[in-house]
Parts: sequence; C-alpha cells; structure tokens
Amino acid sequence: MRLAFAAFCLLFPLCVGAEEEDIVPRFGALEDANLAHSLTWAFDGYDLPTGPFTRDEKPVRKLEGRVREWVYQIESEASTLEAIRNYEQRLAELGYEFLFECAQNECGGFDFRFGVYLVDPPAMRFDLADFRYLGAENVEDGVSASILASRQGGKLFVQVVEVEGEAAPISMTPVENALRPSAKPGDARLFALARRLTESGHAPLEGIAFEAGSAKLTVESSASLEQAAQLLQGRPDLKFLVVGHTDNQGDLELNLELSRKRAESVAAALASIEGVAADQVTPHGVGFLSPRAANSDDEGRRLNRRVELVLQ
Repeated sequence: MRLAFAAFCLLFPLCVGAEEEDIVPRFGALEDANLAHSLTWAFDGYDLPTGPFTRDEKPVRKLEGRVREWVYQIESEASTLEAIRNYEQRLAELGYEFLFECAQNECGGFDFRFGVYLVDPPAMRFDLADFRYLGAENVEDGVSASILASRQGGKLFVQVVEVEGEAAPISMTPVENALRPSAKPGDARLFALARRLTESGHAPLEGIAFEAGSAKLTVESSASLEQAAQLLQGRPDLKFLVVGHTDNQGDLELNLELSRKRAESVAAALASIEGVAADQVTPHGVGFLSPRAANSDDEGRRLNRRVELVLQ
C-alpha cells in the first residue's frame, strides 16, 4: 500500500473556519489518517533525539519555542517504513535537513523507548519490536520536527512533534503579587518512581508496608499503591514484575514464601484499582537473595524489606 499526504480539511470537516496551521503540521498529514490527539504550547521545551540512546547517553538537541504535537492513527496494513518514507519525501520537498533516522535497535531499543517523549495511550501506542523515528530541521524557517511511527494491534500510529523557535513570552509577575506554588508531595514521589524505572528498569515502591511477619498490607501503603497505579494507568502497554524482598532473618524457604505472598498482595491491590489490568503485574518472591544493603544492622534490614516494580 502506498501512503500519501492529503488535504486535511477534506478528511476532518470540523476544521472549517479554523487556521489550518493551528490544526495540522505545516507539512501535512498522511492520507486516511485519523487525528487522535493534538496539543499546542505557546512556549515550551522539547528534546529532539539526534542519535541512538543508551543507558548512559541520550543525544538530543534541546529546543525551545512553540511546541505542537499530533498523533494520527491509520487502520491499514501500511508499515512504519512506508510512513517514514512519505514524511521524508514531503520534508525534503520543503527544504528540511535530516538529523537522525533509525528503527528499533538502531534507535537504542528499550533505552530509546523510555527516553523519548511519547503522548500517552490510547492516543499513541508504541511497539518496541516495530517502530521508526525521523528527526529533521528547516534552518531557514527555524522549525524542527520529529516523526515517530509504530504499529500495534493492526493500526499504524504516527506521532508528530513540531518546534518553532521563538523568544519566551514576557509575563513576569511582580513578586508581591506572585502566588505560592501548590505542588503535591505525591507528584514528586511519582516522578521519582518513573525516573528510576526509566533509568534502571526497576524501582522500589517506597511506603509499602506490611504487618509484622505477614503479607497483610498496612493502611499507610495506600498512597504508594495509588502512585504506582497512576504510572500503570498511564502506560497500559507495559507489563511489570512485582518482586517481594525480605531481610535475612530466618530460613530461606520461609522468606521466599513470605516475599512471594507479599508480592501477591501488592499485585492484587494494584489490579483492584480501576484502570490497572491484572496482566500488567506478575508477582514473584526472591526472599533475601537480592539485598540492596547489608543485613548486619536494623537500617540495612529495613531497606532490604521491600517490594519493587521491575519492567518486563
């Protein structure tokens, strides 16, 4: 199948009376594409990938200006390569220069998946085994663009991000009139959890606690469970192991059983929260076989008694 670009307003009658460039990228949209998401920031930042990602290095061009994003879905057998080749042709016609193009492992595989910006599902879906990326810039117009195409569930998903370099708007508030920030403590913990999963592939669920010697969760665990559930709800395409750990007090077999039961309790609690699928979380117990601190004192043993999320 040959993909092509089409006049956007013929596909989406609702755009009548609107400025086309406010709805669709300046280089158009693929034929038969359905708009699933669009958003514009008057001034923001965006990291444009310019090379393959690794755990230690993520080469990007840090851009600032007007940032627009779109996600298109196409019900067809069209490949990600077809999509990228069509965008390449159109961008070349408009004078863009290509900065980086890659597919799957060439991009960095897992490290790219969790290092690149992605619109949340269900608008954008991402398959680690079938995706391609293209980054380009038009120096004359001061515009940069990234195209990310992936197939999942019989659909082609295309995410487009366009950045037009502009000066930051001047909108400073006199200090005497400034409002106090209202950040929620839970937001910082959720960000820390997501960052550790991204960087290390696993992260402890801080705040999870059990009654002594049992697998019964305490009431105080609810906040940590809710934060973990938010992450799972935001990435329904991801699956995790829920891994229970103990200190080294007592018999290994008993600790393996206790850690497994505690992992099962956490997995069941997460799956009971709306928006979290049971198959997203699989419990396992490893007892004291993987400590993160020495078991020689109370503090070390406390750190080792934990439950972690591990990306599959």
